[in-house]
This record gives sequence, structure tokens and C-alpha cells, in this order.
Amino acid sequence: MTEDGPSLPEAACSVVIVAFHSAAMLPACLAAIPAACPVIVVDNASPDGSAEVALAARPSARVIRAPRNLGFGPGANLGFAEVTTEFGMLLNADATLEPTSIAGLIAAARRYPQAALLAPEIIAEEGHMQFGHDLPFRRLRGPVVEPVGDACCWYVGGSAMFLRMSVLRELGGFDPEIFLYFEDDDLCMRVRAAGHALVHVAGIRVRHLGGASSAPSARLSHFKAFHQGWSRLHLQAKHRGRGAAWRLALAEWPGLVAKAALRRGDARQVKWAGRAAGMWAWMRGRKATGIALDG
Repeated sequence: MTEDGPSLPEAACSVVIVAFHSAAMLPACLAAIPAACPVIVVDNASPDGSAEVALAARPSARVIRAPRNLGFGPGANLGFAEVTTEFGMLLNADATLEPTSIAGLIAAARRYPQAALLAPEIIAEEGHMQFGHDLPFRRLRGPVVEPVGDACCWYVGGSAMFLRMSVLRELGGFDPEIFLYFEDDDLCMRVRAAGHALVHVAGIRVRHLGGASSAPSARLSHFKAFHQGWSRLHLQAKHRGRGAAWRLALAEWPGLVAKAALRRGDARQVKWAGRAAGMWAWMRGRKATGIALDG
């Protein structure tokens, strides 16, 4: 009970949002979060006033201003370090909750005490469900079948990730070496290795624009592709060994370099060049967390 009456179920969950160039998306994202939920916004030194926009849209939010762009996983760790509730939710700035999303996920977590990670139905702008994912070293055969009810799965996406905080702390949070991309894959794999379940919860929905949490630009596209390349090899090395990562690099890096050099004018050239640069950085032993958009 509180002074005003019964405690709302949503008060058991804090929502963490990592913002970077997210000023345009934050008002809608924050407005859809239930008033009872504590909200923590980590602003990764955005130059577009994301921190100020967050405070204006949600005056009760705890806004943490990082001194530089820490990356997605490290930024999330900074936010989750402030969480004192039983559950936490990592929510993309370009995602919006439905009114019953948090309460429904809390109810599911109570039903499935063995679950450490739960995910709602992620609905894309076009209206289809975003379900399933392909790790660099796991090639799925055939179409991904969407569940028709609650289901255990091997991956839940990072755009709306509902976490049991005791397990997140036990595992040490997100991998601090991953600046961007595959941090959700890595956490899912560690959760499963620790003997906990991942549950996809049917009927609980979150709308996700996808790729809209930061303003687009050619420079940003190259930056993101760089970290896709680096993180892919890092994940492979971490979970399958450095030999497997080197085999993947040697199989794919030359082709990326060739396409980036020979197919100028192709809309994908920036991404090929960025991914090749990220793989090359990993092969040279560089750490991705020291490579930000401005450095």
C-alpha cells in the first residue's frame, strides 16, 4: 500500500532508455510509459538536446548525462546501476509501449519464475511481428515460426527487453566491451548458459519503428556498420573461440573490402566499408568501446 492507495503493479519495474540523437523519438516513447514506473534515461552525450527533451517530456525521470558516447550496452549498465525495483526494462527510444505492456510482462514474470528475460510481441511500423534473430554462427534453416502463445525461446531482442534484476546483477550486466550491436545476443546466451529461461510473451505488444532511435546520416551509417563488424567477431570469439572468429573474418572481410572499393555509387557501399573497417579493427586488436562517432 501507499499513502494514496494500493500500489500499482507497474511500480515493480523501472524502464531504462539509452538515448543518442534521440530527441525526436523520446517524447512519444516516454509518454507511453505508465506513470508508476520509475524511468531512467541515459543520454550518451547527444548533441541534439536529448537530455533536455527527456526532462521536459518526463520531469520525474532520472536523466544521466554521460560525459561521452559510452555505447548502448555500457550506457544500459549505467542506467541499470540506478534501478532498485524487482524488474527492469530496456526500451529503445524508437519503441512505444501499449497501456498494459508493463503490467502484462510483470504478470508473466510471476507465472514463470524461472524466466530471467521476457519479451513482448515487437510490432514493426508495417504491422508485422519482429520475431527471431540469426546469430553470426547460428544459421537458421527455413522460416522462423511465430509462436501463437507464450513460448520459451533462445533469443529476445534488445528493443524491448524485460529483465529480472537479480539475474542481470548476477551476470554482471551487458558486456562492457561491446559498444553497439550483439549485446542482446550475448546477454541471452549468458542467461541461458546460467540455466535461466527466456520467454516470449504472447498478447503483450510494443511498437517499434526500427532504426529510428538516432537521426540518419551517411556518417552514422558507417559508424553503425563498423560496430556491426567488430561486435560480430567479438561475439564469435567469446562464445566459439578466436579460431572461429578468425575463420569468419577471413571468409567475409576480403569480399566486403572488394565491394566497398569496386561498387562505388551503390547505396550499400557505406555499410560494406564500415563493416570491413570494424572487422579490421578487431583483427588488429582494437577495443570498440574506445571508438565513438566523434573519435
